Amino acid sequence: MAFGYRYTLERQENGWWLVRFPKVPEALTEGETKDEALSNSDDALVTALEGYIKSGRAIPLGDHGEQREVLPSLVTAKLAVYCAMKDLGWTKQRLADALHMPENSVRRLLNLRHRSHMWIIDEAMAKMKRQLDIELTPRTHRN
Repeated sequence: MAFGYRYTLERQENGWWLVRFPKVPEALTEGETKDEALSNSDDALVTALEGYIKSGRAIPLGDHGEQREVLPSLVTAKLAVYCAMKDLGWTKQRLADALHMPENSVRRLLNLRHRSHMWIIDEAMAKMKRQLDIELTPRTHRN
């Protein structure tokens, strides 16, 4: 499961650069330079995906190839837990019961900015009879 999203980089009339994500239209950011716009893109993408989780929306599948923003591994793992829950129709309370922990612990697990432990993610995936595969690929450079 990949959570890397293609982006477009457009020069605006005011000279600033705008970054958009076609699969996540809520994620857009800008910067005075290309580098500044791209350095803001990770936060814009995570913020938009947090909104998807809060509203119970499906997370769009990521893209492969160049010119994409690849999310941090912990964020990717948390999105995988959320997607598995959505696929199975599990609530936060159901996962909490399966993990023998309070529901607010699952809320933190799904918080993309909370520094959760990977063993909890592994345990959550196991309870849902899923596994998180990790694939190493060459890093692509931004344009």
